[in-house]
Amino acid sequence: MTISLIFIITLSVLLLGAVLYWELVVAEGAHLGAKAVIKMYDWTAKRYDGIKQFEPEFEAQTLGYPLSMTMVNLAYPRILDVAAGTGRLARALHAQPAFRGQLVAVDLSMDMLKAGIPTHAQPVDSLQCPAGRLPFDDNTFDVVACLEALEFMPDPLAVIEECIRVLAPGGLLLISNRRGWEAKAIVGKTWPKEALQPLLENMGLFSVDFQSWQVDYDLIWANKLRR
Repeated sequence: MTISLIFIITLSVLLLGAVLYWELVVAEGAHLGAKAVIKMYDWTAKRYDGIKQFEPEFEAQTLGYPLSMTMVNLAYPRILDVAAGTGRLARALHAQPAFRGQLVAVDLSMDMLKAGIPTHAQPVDSLQCPAGRLPFDDNTFDVVACLEALEFMPDPLAVIEECIRVLAPGGLLLISNRRGWEAKAIVGKTWPKEALQPLLENMGLFSVDFQSWQVDYDLIWANKLRR
């Protein structure tokens, strides 16, 4: 085997490894289809929280406390967590003394939902269903959240529309949008702020507020118009 052939084979293996790492680790299978994404989450469900290394204090400061404060005037708010995974939002809310409400978690990976059950301080209604076809009536929830998930959906805009559909008028939509150089390579599933804000407003939202959240994400808080 010649040196040039060895070099070509080595380079090909390295390139293949880089592509697989990008698609499976960075993009979490976003371009491989819903079945591949679900299978990946099923495989990692029991290890997911350890992989993500969620920090309770950070989760409380950025999610639990501010979100619970938006609901202080609601007697018993209903919250829907779309693509809830192992329930980070539920844990953040349940850690807030002021929170009293019903939390519904939906995800296509039942293994992820089951893995989160032992970590919940209060009961959470879990349901396996696609984010793009939520089995709820219009205007059902006071808050709808979808965190670190839209870029892995087959049609992120359809998921946002569905979240808005089940959100009550005046209710809060809380989503994340991936940013940074990696986001640009997850083609068609992320947006720059200057494009996403008018898009959300045209979908019937107001008071659209972008907050820097994690290294790779912005949090977007917005309310549904009352009509």
